[in-house]
Amino acid sequence: MLTRLVVLWLLSEQSLHGYRIKKILDEPSLRFWFPIELASIYSILRSLVKAGYVETVAVERQGQRPERTRYAITREGRRHLAELLERAWRGLPSPADPFALALAARSDLDDERRVPELLRERIAALRERLLALDELERSAPAPEMAERQRALTRAELEWAQDLLEREGGTTDG
Repeated sequence: MLTRLVVLWLLSEQSLHGYRIKKILDEPSLRFWFPIELASIYSILRSLVKAGYVETVAVERQGQRPERTRYAITREGRRHLAELLERAWRGLPSPADPFALALAARSDLDDERRVPELLRERIAALRERLLALDELERSAPAPEMAERQRALTRAELEWAQDLLEREGGTTDG
């Protein structure tokens, strides 16, 4: 859903061709906020056209470069975008992530005694993310995005530190 949502959102701002959408989303500042598979953009565009949410407005060519199809969002596409945005406001993120499995399968580690060390590495990465958020905040399309990510990261950091303490480790190493 994220790729579809981002493509519709970008097209709601202006008509674009697929290559330009890829370039916009490949900017490091936006890759953090919208980590989508860039290869999926063209298939999403085709499905949006087929559904009537996006239309082809021009086929352009500059010099010897390949033709590029420029797309624009339709009225129906704007309604669909609004529906997806409302769904995103109401929906909760999935609790499934690779770390949840790592917690469940910790006995399958080669050496389960490494858990405190692995937790310390996770804690260090969470602290680095908090520092990175200070820089990335300026690139966020909305300041609340950085605010939310900071709150989630702080909560996870606190939880990881508590777990490390319960495991008998210290954050110092």
